[in-house]
Amino acid sequence: MVNKTEAIFILKTFIAYSIINNIMEFEVLKKTPLFNTFSEQGKRIFLPQGIFHWSGRAKKEAEISGTLGSAFGYEKDFIEGGSSEWLPLYLEDIKNYSKLSVKEIVPYSKVSGLEELKNLWKQWIIKKSLYSKENDQIKLENLENFTTTPIVTSGLTNGIFLCCSLLLNPGEFIISPNKRWGNYDNIVEKLLGAKIKSFEFFVEEKFNVQGLKDAIYEISKVQEKITLILGFPNNPTGYVPSEKELKELVNMLRESQKDLGKPIIVIVDDAYEPYIFSNKVINRSIFYALHEIEEDVIPIKLDGITKELLLYGGRIGFITVGLKSNWVKKEEDLKALNTELTNKLSGLVRTTISNSNHFYQALVINLFKDVGMEGLIQKRNNVINLLKERYVKINHELSKINNANISVDPNAGGFFVFVNLDPNKISASQFADHLLRKYKVGVIPIEKPSDGINGIRIAYCSIDSTKISEFVNRINLALADF
Repeated sequence: MVNKTEAIFILKTFIAYSIINNIMEFEVLKKTPLFNTFSEQGKRIFLPQGIFHWSGRAKKEAEISGTLGSAFGYEKDFIEGGSSEWLPLYLEDIKNYSKLSVKEIVPYSKVSGLEELKNLWKQWIIKKSLYSKENDQIKLENLENFTTTPIVTSGLTNGIFLCCSLLLNPGEFIISPNKRWGNYDNIVEKLLGAKIKSFEFFVEEKFNVQGLKDAIYEISKVQEKITLILGFPNNPTGYVPSEKELKELVNMLRESQKDLGKPIIVIVDDAYEPYIFSNKVINRSIFYALHEIEEDVIPIKLDGITKELLLYGGRIGFITVGLKSNWVKKEEDLKALNTELTNKLSGLVRTTISNSNHFYQALVINLFKDVGMEGLIQKRNNVINLLKERYVKINHELSKINNANISVDPNAGGFFVFVNLDPNKISASQFADHLLRKYKVGVIPIEKPSDGINGIRIAYCSIDSTKISEFVNRINLALADF
């Protein structure tokens, strides 16, 4: 005979078990167009209620815990003169190199990242939207309510890999401009076995909206979803669209989605988001304009501390998914959808990197709390102004070169400019080698004959303004040798 206490315990256990299994079934997510865009791996993957789940519960509920595989002890037992605090075991000398506490340096992070950082980063994303409370209240509310809580990744590169793993089966296509970061090709084609459908980036020095549309319609014939990856300022060109170009892009994506009836996923690579040096182009990520689209044009924002906070080696990035308000009707379904997407992405994190660097997550939390978001923006403006000076200088000096064998792509931000070389006259790799050997100037050659690319990427971000004139002069001298 089961007594009342046992019956209550059994009931609670059953309810908890049911909740866990409901989450694992992804009941709300499966009702959205997003789920059908997932790869087979994306559909399979989930974060099981494993070590981190039980250690988290034990931290709250247990009197004695033997769950997590990280060593703990009373500090006095392993550090001479230590306290009676129960801490992760550590080597005392690490205290000499940081003002952060041992608890902020040594422990594992939660799989999806430290909750405080994730919440702070979402507020950072909202701030970067440039929406005002007075004029954009509805847009602000939609951005806050219908975007997921960011997932922490090990840098943007890891974020790109996780998103592509979530979305792409081997052999499937993702669409990208022909001039793109070379690591996209490594991740998509060499690592995942998927394919990149290229389109010509520019037509008459403007974004090739028609070329992208043609690629979308071509891929729609062989796939039930369309996946894109776009990022501005672009690497390697530094291109940023104007407001007019962005409007054309948004309208094209909206109309194409309505016409095709297939979801369009846009991975937005926002690595260089704050570095805009011209008032003739957009001054925020395209993520926000895409999120405003009611149709199933679904943006996924990738950003992080690497360039935004100038912490290159910190390797902390974020994935934030833009949701559509018509996907759910009840608040509890919206919460469930956020939870389910977090679980999917956490499953990918857990099976690849386990979790991200705790120290740098804690460092960023402290930066936000001590300096504040506005304070960080003001301090970063010194860097932006310095880079803008170099941007102006490099473009001015390049414009002086009178040589029919080169052209400079439109650029308005980021860290780079791209100089096209006539492939019939000069090989980019040969030119870069000659430039380095004879004139002691380093650039990155990019040659992709299948995509019609032959040129050099110049990272003016790492050239002092006083050296830019001589830098370009030596390029000009090298051109004369061909």
